[in-house]
Amino acid sequence: MSKIFQNINLKTRNFGALKIGVSFIVLFVLYHSAEYMILFKNNIFGFFGFQLLFFIAAWFLGNWNKMNGFTFWGLSFSKLKLKYFLIGIFLGLLLYGVPYLISLSIGAEFITNIPHWKDILKLSLPFAFGVMFSSFSEDVLTRATIYNLFNNKIKVIGIVLISSLVYLLNHIYRLNEGLETLSYIFFLGFLLIIPLILTKNLWITGFMHWSGNVFFYITHNVIQTESGTYFLTPNQIFLIWILILIPILYYLGSKYKEKLI
Repeated sequence: MSKIFQNINLKTRNFGALKIGVSFIVLFVLYHSAEYMILFKNNIFGFFGFQLLFFIAAWFLGNWNKMNGFTFWGLSFSKLKLKYFLIGIFLGLLLYGVPYLISLSIGAEFITNIPHWKDILKLSLPFAFGVMFSSFSEDVLTRATIYNLFNNKIKVIGIVLISSLVYLLNHIYRLNEGLETLSYIFFLGFLLIIPLILTKNLWITGFMHWSGNVFFYITHNVIQTESGTYFLTPNQIFLIWILILIPILYYLGSKYKEKLI
């Protein structure tokens, strides 16, 4: 009798993994369809259309997997708290702001043009709106999906490493940019999944990812910069800062875990 129940449990787990795998494929196609529309077609309506389909599909797939919609992906609106927003924004600005200031101060890069503040707002606000969708959708795809698939099946470090690798490979248009870029993307994925591991939800990670993307866009696309002649490149400085932040974020997050949840 015990063997029968073991076989049933095994089949149930396998079917659950299959459903998550199918969910990943569906969301992957929708995410990259949106990316294709904005990167290669400059089609804003196409981008938002596929992003809308992504989140509609995520809701249905969450119900298909566990009958709880967005909660399956760590995006329960009943658990959304102001502190998650504030912590995420702070961490995103800290993540990108510190290496940016270091790069400027040591000459690894320098500012060539600062537009009028009205022009900065005009250029930044539409981007901030659009990138919120792509940031959260990528977090669902590369972090929440991996977490749901492997949680309680393998060690946490295994989940983190697999998620980081998936996050790296998800940057399919940047895989030819060399070891420097690939390294910081991989370890950025390592850093971004830590809040999900600690809080069991995606809110801090999502807001951290979003605010970091917005900060980088403003400081490198709206405000014009060029690389300097310092022996460290901006990307190398960014990578070093990520490696410093990983143990700090995990230590502080673990220490104050009860206050975070």
